Amino acid sequence: MRDLQFNKRTMLLHPAVVFSCIWFAVAFLYALHLSRLLLYTTDQVIEVTSYIWIPFFSAVTLYAIFHHFTKWAYPSQPRVEKLKLDLLERRLSIGFRIWVLLSTAEIIASGGLPIIWLFQHSTKTYMDFGVPSLHGVVNALLISIAVCRFAIYLITRQRKHLRIPIFLIIWSVLVVARSLMFGSLLEFAVVFLSIKKVRPVTIVRIVSGALIFILFFGFVGDLRQGSIDFKGIAQPTERYPDWLPSGVLWVYIYVTTPINNLIYATESSPSANNALFPNTLSNLVPTVVRKIIFGPEASEGGSDLVTASFNVSTAYINPYQDYGMFGIALYSMLTALACQFFWYRAGLRDLLIFAVLMQCLIFTVFSNLFFLPPEIAQVLWLFCFFMPKLRLGRRSNSGGISGSVRILGEYGANAAGLGR
Repeated sequence: MRDLQFNKRTMLLHPAVVFSCIWFAVAFLYALHLSRLLLYTTDQVIEVTSYIWIPFFSAVTLYAIFHHFTKWAYPSQPRVEKLKLDLLERRLSIGFRIWVLLSTAEIIASGGLPIIWLFQHSTKTYMDFGVPSLHGVVNALLISIAVCRFAIYLITRQRKHLRIPIFLIIWSVLVVARSLMFGSLLEFAVVFLSIKKVRPVTIVRIVSGALIFILFFGFVGDLRQGSIDFKGIAQPTERYPDWLPSGVLWVYIYVTTPINNLIYATESSPSANNALFPNTLSNLVPTVVRKIIFGPEASEGGSDLVTASFNVSTAYINPYQDYGMFGIALYSMLTALACQFFWYRAGLRDLLIFAVLMQCLIFTVFSNLFFLPPEIAQVLWLFCFFMPKLRLGRRSNSGGISGSVRILGEYGANAAGLGR
């Protein structure tokens, strides 16, 4: 029996800290103006960023005050919940078999893999792979299984549980899906920092891993771009160091152009002032029916672009289109409340859901993942894996994880799952 306590996470993972670091970094990188595509002044970037950051930080602060007040006014005893790892492993094994079947069907329906199309110089791209609407749910299943396996590895130190996380990285290369790779690595990092103690060597390893990822990001980006000269599209200024690897320019452009597009939209097109928030909520609808219900513009997530080569405009473009700066502030506050709620939750299931939310939070620089069906599907998969009364497969006494883990924490009995 092992005792784990997940509710005392490192402050490095606090939603306000992560959000502040991300958006301050965006503003700083934009202020360097290393690309001719970046049209606006630093003051304009800071002004728009303030509409994003101030509501988020305010909501987190108010939630923290409310939480500590209720904790002081209504004290409760710490609760204990036993996590049955053998049952969780059986569910993950069944889930992976389902993923293999669905992915095989997608490969057949697509006529191959994107990595093969690249080497064959086919007209098909990574966007042609998979069955619309189903593809995101299938990816969510694989990420859910991988992040659960990674957490089990950190708990048990059994290396066999690293097979699925490593396979996920390989699979993301085969399907040329950088978002899949980056999202899973972010979730792995959150889970690692939540379970393991943060030491100086840990920070060094994370930084080293980030540098390796930047290089690999550029490599995969060059594969996807094919023979097109990326520097010609990115238009670096004379101040950009040419000796840097291509991955650095890829990351710089992808981090700065979204807010560039957002500012362009705020200056070029008025908001609809629609309290129903049709553009924001359209992301909740599967791709197949999204264009039918909301129209083509809502389905694409923003049409006002500085250049069509970089077509994302942060997670806040749709709230702006719906209700202007108020829409941006409201969306920022709602995402802050969701992240802060799970920050205080204990238990392995809620830790993994928190990892999903933190991935969505970091990706607000690029797009609105909070309202995307694949991210919601990942949360639902996690609920299924940890549902106490769900029965999947037969019980087996061989090949599984023996024993269990006790989850200690303020909300442990409600959050751990698989407890009876």
